[in-house]
Amino acid sequence: MARARPHIPEIASTAAAARGRAAVPQARGAMGRDVYDTLRSAILDCTFLPGMALSEQAVSVELQVSRAPVRDAFRQLAVEGLLEAVPQRGTFVARLNREKIADAIFVREAIECRAAELAAGADPAERRQLAEIIARQARASARKDYATHLSTDEEFHHRILVLAGHPHAWTALRLARTGMNRIRHLAIPAVGSHKIAVDHHRLIVDAIAAGDAPAASAAMRVHIHSPMEFLDAILLRHPEYFEAA
Repeated sequence: MARARPHIPEIASTAAAARGRAAVPQARGAMGRDVYDTLRSAILDCTFLPGMALSEQAVSVELQVSRAPVRDAFRQLAVEGLLEAVPQRGTFVARLNREKIADAIFVREAIECRAAELAAGADPAERRQLAEIIARQARASARKDYATHLSTDEEFHHRILVLAGHPHAWTALRLARTGMNRIRHLAIPAVGSHKIAVDHHRLIVDAIAAGDAPAASAAMRVHIHSPMEFLDAILLRHPEYFEAA
């Protein structure tokens, strides 16, 4: 059964939670960052589904802001590939594209498999911190707290970069992970991807904790490629979420 079309008001309650996140160069001060973060979160967690129409006017009215920060946010989200402006038609949440997802996996594999290898050589006490993150993620998954499950997923992958000694690589990796986040949200009801992710993470943690760099890289590679396996299940349920071949 198709998910009900979300309404703009669903994003309003998240505006306050957006404070404190990374600044966006195009946004205008704190208000602009809030608008950008609120819209980005609504797209990534599929409150706004692929293909849904958005208007600057409707968003500005609902969030009680001028159209200028909304326009800036729309522009930045289009650069990130999350919104698509269609001449004479309007602005839409970008649909999923297999080729772009494959490109993102290529980037993630290059960065994260190497990071897993390097993390296996980090201080043992710091390596053990990964197990605590996965324990929190597993508890969130068990109680179907998918928001916490996915936030700890971000924390886990970021922490591996820190252990590898390349924390600033998160900027490039975050962009590559953007499309993956939407797949994760859609795949949770379709294939139970939250359970699969926890299992994959445990294998990665075990290899890093053991100092086994090749095993850590191999486990990370399997994990990174798993979204491609979810796509067919999502496509069967919701072909409208995908760009036409």
